[in-house]
Amino acid sequence: MNKTNENFSFIKRFRFMSSLFVLMMLGLTLQAQTTSYTLKGNVTDNIGEPAPGVSVQIKNTNTGETTDFDGNYTLTANLNAGSYILIFRSLGLVTKEVKITLGANAEIVNDVVMNLDILGLDEIVITGAGALTAKKQLGNTISSIKGLEISESGSVDITGGLSGKLAGVQVTQNSGDPAGGISVRLRSASTVNGSSDPLYIIDGVIVNNNSTNVLGTRGVTQNRLSDISPQDIDRIEVIKGAAAAAIYGSRASNGVVQIFTKKGQSGEPVITVSSSVNFNSLRKKRDFNQVPLDWAADGTTVPATRYDYQDMVFQNSTGTDNYVSISGGKEDTNYFASFSYLKNDGILKSTDYEREGGRIRINQVINDWASASFGTYFSTSKSNDQPNGGYTAGVLATILFTNNTIDPTPDADGNYPNMTFYPNILEYIETFEYTQENNRTISDFQLSLKPMDGLKVNYILGYDNSESIGNSYIPIGTNTRTSGRAATTTISTKQLNSDLNASLNKDLNDNIKSTTTVGFSWQSDKTLLRSISAQGLALGVKTTDGAASISTDESRSERTFWGGFLQQTFGLSDKLFLTGAIRLDGSSVFGKDERNQFYPKASMSYLVSEEDFWKNSFGSSINSFKVRAAWGQAGNLTAIGPFDRLSNYSATSIDGSSGLIAPTRLGNADLKPERQTELEFGIDMGLFDNKVGIELTYYTQDIEDLLLARTLSPSTGFGSRVENIGTMTNKGFEALITAMPIQTADFSWSVTGTYSTNKNEVNDIEGEQFGIGNFGFSVAKNGEPLGVFYQGFYARNTDGSLLLTPGGLPQRDKGSYDANGNPVPERDASGQPTGSSLSKVIGDPNPDFIASLTNEIKYKNFSFRMQFDAVQGVDVLSWDTRMFYRFGGGPATASELSGESVRGTGAAKFGIAEAYIEDGSYIKLREVSTSYLLKNPLKGVSSVKFIITGRNLFSIDNFSGYDPEVNMDGQSNGARGGIMGLVPIPSVIKFGVIATF
Repeated sequence: MNKTNENFSFIKRFRFMSSLFVLMMLGLTLQAQTTSYTLKGNVTDNIGEPAPGVSVQIKNTNTGETTDFDGNYTLTANLNAGSYILIFRSLGLVTKEVKITLGANAEIVNDVVMNLDILGLDEIVITGAGALTAKKQLGNTISSIKGLEISESGSVDITGGLSGKLAGVQVTQNSGDPAGGISVRLRSASTVNGSSDPLYIIDGVIVNNNSTNVLGTRGVTQNRLSDISPQDIDRIEVIKGAAAAAIYGSRASNGVVQIFTKKGQSGEPVITVSSSVNFNSLRKKRDFNQVPLDWAADGTTVPATRYDYQDMVFQNSTGTDNYVSISGGKEDTNYFASFSYLKNDGILKSTDYEREGGRIRINQVINDWASASFGTYFSTSKSNDQPNGGYTAGVLATILFTNNTIDPTPDADGNYPNMTFYPNILEYIETFEYTQENNRTISDFQLSLKPMDGLKVNYILGYDNSESIGNSYIPIGTNTRTSGRAATTTISTKQLNSDLNASLNKDLNDNIKSTTTVGFSWQSDKTLLRSISAQGLALGVKTTDGAASISTDESRSERTFWGGFLQQTFGLSDKLFLTGAIRLDGSSVFGKDERNQFYPKASMSYLVSEEDFWKNSFGSSINSFKVRAAWGQAGNLTAIGPFDRLSNYSATSIDGSSGLIAPTRLGNADLKPERQTELEFGIDMGLFDNKVGIELTYYTQDIEDLLLARTLSPSTGFGSRVENIGTMTNKGFEALITAMPIQTADFSWSVTGTYSTNKNEVNDIEGEQFGIGNFGFSVAKNGEPLGVFYQGFYARNTDGSLLLTPGGLPQRDKGSYDANGNPVPERDASGQPTGSSLSKVIGDPNPDFIASLTNEIKYKNFSFRMQFDAVQGVDVLSWDTRMFYRFGGGPATASELSGESVRGTGAAKFGIAEAYIEDGSYIKLREVSTSYLLKNPLKGVSSVKFIITGRNLFSIDNFSGYDPEVNMDGQSNGARGGIMGLVPIPSVIKFGVIATF
């Protein structure tokens, strides 16, 4: 990999700054005489309920604590006599500062009441590596979710638990496999070739959430965030849009998901143990051919036995999730450690997922201006899978391609009957082996310095090492179509990030406060792929050793990212906040003249409700009113690989010697990052004594310099070249409304609704359009949203009815295209279609809007929660429906056999893509749960909580298949809405208990 002098100069600067702060830490000075004080008290909310998990900190020091389950806190600190301020912070409650005076008394008691903050405007969020900012100061949207909402969602994956929790966030589970991949889009796609996934950060460490396909089949791809146990999560902060990139860099152009894990607190050890069992089932069966007839050679019908293959391959399954943690500490040291074990069987037979993980975090206060933290997490997982999805061999694909008159049961000699050109469905389940193994370690070291009042310096060194191994074995069998095959693929990725940030808070006068933040970051990742496959195995051999033929493959990738930023915020009278930032980002994947790019940002936040005129006129009904705006630019640094700017030659044999042949793709050293410019406006309101909260946001995104492959003239000797061509726009609206109609000491009812809509459009693509997935049926086309379906459509009469053939069958339209590329149907003398087969945009997989509605009721120690998720106005390209048109196992053939439709109707529809476009809109009962809490039920037991959770219990939709949510192209960026042979998302009922000691 090439490295330029500017890379080295940046590294030298980084090393200098690191050394400087190490010296600062070593240069400890003598402290004044101090006294040991104990600060204690109880924190409640405004209705008198205990407030657990409240952060209590002595301002401008490293001394802090968290309230226990009953809202109690105890702080022990060595301090000088004098005045101090205690700061109380918690999600959903207004931050409170209490002045205390330390003197002769060694023990100070302060009980505090914190008011409801329904929009969290007083909430302190982390907008960079350790940079704390009050949410009210931000001009862009940021949302927080408590870890409890994730762990009790019933999802085995962190990202799955985000579904429906936030406006502008679309979470899609692409497969119903036990560890099936999940896609998260904050607002919308912002690139064609690159990734539109947000940047994931765990405790300051940029982590790998790649979708690793180590089995070479669709439908069984996992996300690497599936390695993390949701029960380790304390909270999640989500920042949407390009404004996030000002501090995090251009890797955050798609937004940021910050995950914070649980930490220890001083005091006696607290042990938490939880265990649950879940029951998984197929939510619904799809229609199939149950007519006891089949076609004879002469076209007549004859009796036939029909088999329900779904009952043969699906099962009711169970799983278990177990977790234990211990936390505690004394004075300047606290710790947290946990271990988890999950085992979940799939609803498709012979599939399961098993995960083990452990976490340790130690926080150490060095002195009153320095503290350090170390954390590490490890996990191992293994899954047994079955190939499914697309035109690849698989259990469900075989069902689609088979007339269900064949009994798949093996004969007395163990031979499986021939079902189709794919193996027998029971042969897959009983003899094929597809496994994935994953090993993961995430570690970090963090140093926090407060060398003077108002100045805070944070350094984070993070390391993420992940390895995925896929093994497959196909035995020599009666219907495997092979002489035995074995393959192993290993993908290992190592990521390192080093972040140094400093912030200075200064009161310029009584009304103006200044916050200056500066930071430097350096990130690198290395990926190694190795695979070996073998054909012609000896009988009983499952490895590649001794196979008749062996092939290998290896590829390596290495990238480096670097950047620095400067951000300035002015706060006027604690109600008007103005922020400006500049950032310089670089990436080694681009040419030396284009790799460093400049990105600015500006934002404004105005708490209008703090003005006297507002309080006098509207204060009684509109308690808080905030106007915000943000503008920013960012670049997508992941749209091309490390070597895409180069002409890569292929190795070959020339006269028995090694040689190189010209590439099909020409290099381009002048490539530069895609650039996104975003503008957003919003208002936040708290109404009726903060019982109702409203967040409204409108945004526009303009993306230019898209990195796309341009087709070259054959005379150049090359087929294509990656160039900065193409543009994309997104325009959207987001709304969140939350209310607490009833709130008393014994009973409360809260309701939250979200609504998001986005309009996407691609333009300036060379050649008008190109295929991006769904076997080329999904395209990027000028003037259309990304991923629309472009294919054949029905021939119709002038009144819109189908124009049938003389034999009464539907048919694809024909004709020609006008100068603008629009199809023009043509008819012959008999009124039938003539000319070339026509295509047009026949569907759009991008939803018109997504929404959610959550109700939560609490009565004393009993709670109930119900969440509905909705995706509306989305089209699905159902390849399942297409296959059932052509092959005998579907309802189309049943209709023809029973005489309800003309024979051959299904085969005719098979060739018309519009015939298998379906409405993919749905309303799902995503989560429903109930719990009961027992406080101090036994001596030594603080609490016991019993929980029953249901997930994906039912769906309101018109989709003919199992589930319109899944996606054949997995976590790919542009290709959405294609469904073929995918495992459906199961319904889950979970029983659990959590005990705290």
